[in-house]
Amino acid sequence: MPTQLTQRQKIGISIIAAAGFLVLVMIFLYLMTHPVVTNRLRDISIIILAITLIALDAILMVMMWQIIKLLMFLLEELKPVLESLQETSSTVRGTASFVSEGVTSPMIDVSAKTAGAKGSVRYILGSLGIKAKKQTPDPAAGYQPDWSTGTAAPSGGATHTTQETTNNGEREGI
Repeated sequence: MPTQLTQRQKIGISIIAAAGFLVLVMIFLYLMTHPVVTNRLRDISIIILAITLIALDAILMVMMWQIIKLLMFLLEELKPVLESLQETSSTVRGTASFVSEGVTSPMIDVSAKTAGAKGSVRYILGSLGIKAKKQTPDPAAGYQPDWSTGTAAPSGGATHTTQETTNNGEREGI
């Protein structure tokens, strides 16, 4: 929440800025009139600047060395993790192909052959005039497909109720 400066604060800031500017002008004039002091200050400033640059270079070299050590550490630690990840992914790939080829495909084949045999037996029995006994669904089995109509229906005789409702609707002309 910015606050507005009062008139008194503005005057105080202006006075401080003017005094600072006046001090800088006085220092400049003093250095212009006394060349010996100016030369000594220049030499001292150059020495301080050189020492500062040497210290900054040393700090920069230490920081670069630490970064190199960190990168080497990360590379050494990440390589085993990546190798382990590759081993895990190949194991998962092998397991998936085993389950697909060794378990799922044979089960699908057996199921398809069983369904084909069941259909063939039903056709043969139907052509001989023998009707297959209708199985009552097991209520504990849950949701079971109704293979005779090709639709799925809940178990427990709900198919018969739906069929009766459909037959009643046909009689009434609905």
